[in-house]
Amino acid sequence: MTGASKHTSNKHVLFVANPKSGKANSERLSKYISDYSKMYSYVWQLYFTKGTNDEQAISEKIRHFKPGIVVAAGGDGTINLVARLLLKTTIKLGIIPMGSANGFAYNLRIPVNIDQAMKIIFTATANPVDVLKINKQHYSLHLCDIGINARTVKRFEKENSKGLSGYGKQLFKELFAGKTHFKYQLNIGKFVKKSRAEIIVIANARAFGTGAQINPEGILNDGKFEMVIIKPYPWWAGFMLLFSFFTGKLHRMRYVRVYKASQARIKLRKPQVFQIDGEILNDVKTIDIEIIRRGIQVIF
Repeated sequence: MTGASKHTSNKHVLFVANPKSGKANSERLSKYISDYSKMYSYVWQLYFTKGTNDEQAISEKIRHFKPGIVVAAGGDGTINLVARLLLKTTIKLGIIPMGSANGFAYNLRIPVNIDQAMKIIFTATANPVDVLKINKQHYSLHLCDIGINARTVKRFEKENSKGLSGYGKQLFKELFAGKTHFKYQLNIGKFVKKSRAEIIVIANARAFGTGAQINPEGILNDGKFEMVIIKPYPWWAGFMLLFSFFTGKLHRMRYVRVYKASQARIKLRKPQVFQIDGEILNDVKTIDIEIIRRGIQVIF
């Protein structure tokens, strides 16, 4: 689907939408795109992801259409897919949050209202954002983690759960599934830390899409990332930890340690489930993290 054609490439905008996202109705989305593109004199194209060969297809559209903006309409996975294709380019990333998890958009304060998100794309400025490179081949804009949350996300996907209530149900199952902590070794330069953890979050942002602040002091473009480690804790401390998630005081809790770095390695005694912006990786034993400083330009 395209609009008029006689414009320079910086007035071209490519929309990439995930049709499995709850709000990605093709006719409704096309109407918004058409109306806003016409209002701001942009040429547009819309591509719906298919689940196979999407990277190649989107790359070809970028090469031929030469957009100044590429908009990801979907959840964190769709945004991650588009963002990694824009790394180290001058093409701006726009976001329309439409997924069950919109963590990155939440951290940028991009509203889930399509009308408001569309207005931001066409009127706001682009800002540089750091990107985390994981094990030389994966990328994270938001949060990745090992432990309870990663296993809960895996359960969530496996049982095709929906929304916050679905996540809460899977979290409840995970908490009562038995032993949850694991052994790790953290290397930051010459610093080495060996211990046990319930969860290790590698954070470029501050919060999960639920609003829970796992990394209250995180900044998206400071050239650093944080590793938030929650150590094994007694059952009664769980209530205080939960409260601290939503008051921005988690980093001050007794059972929490935060390490800041631009490069680090985490070694696990046994393979663990690992999630990166909602993407699940199984049986990960070593995690190498480095930062790509100001890797993408995001409109927010």
